[in-house]
Amino acid sequence: MLRLLPELSSGALTLPYESYGMDALGEAVERLRTGTVVGKIVLDMEHTGN
Repeated sequence: MLRLLPELSSGALTLPYESYGMDALGEAVERLRTGTVVGKIVLDMEHTGN
């Protein structure tokens, strides 16, 4: 993992994720449950909205 940090920091390597606010928690869980999420789910605890 440490070997990948420079590539992640520079943008040479990206990881797919979907970000959801807490008000969209149900949608995020549904996407995980159905397997339709692309990459990982990130919950933004400070902001609402998708």
